Amino acid sequence: HKRAMDGKKFTTKMDRKRFREFLHDNFDMTDDVIMDRIFKYFNKIPTDDIDSEEWVTGFSVFLKGSEAEQVRYCFDIYDLNEDGFISKEEMLTMMKNCIVKNKGDKEDEGDEGVKDLIDI
Repeated sequence: HKRAMDGKKFTTKMDRKRFREFLHDNFDMTDDVIMDRIFKYFNKIPTDDIDSEEWVTGFSVFLKGSEAEQVRYCFDIYDLNEDGFISKEEMLTMMKNCIVKNKGDKEDEGDEGVKDLIDI
């Protein structure tokens, strides 16, 4: 946390851009949708930044949450429209960047692989 809050100007809040940089630098996350959803999960009081309490609470679940907390966390990340359900379309959106593609694969072939997994 200290390293994430370091910089020219110390603040007890972290904006979306800095939070995304932290996720990228420390967890090798690159997917924009997932990073935005994690920011939204942490940002319980809807503002443009995460305060220190939201930071501690969010990472407590992210890193060491109980099984029930982590299941809820994953569900909240995947429930893109926040309707209490995860549709096939939401699953497709979230998973299509998770499939490792060979250099020769076409985009459509990767999407078909994700659709096949979801239909199972």
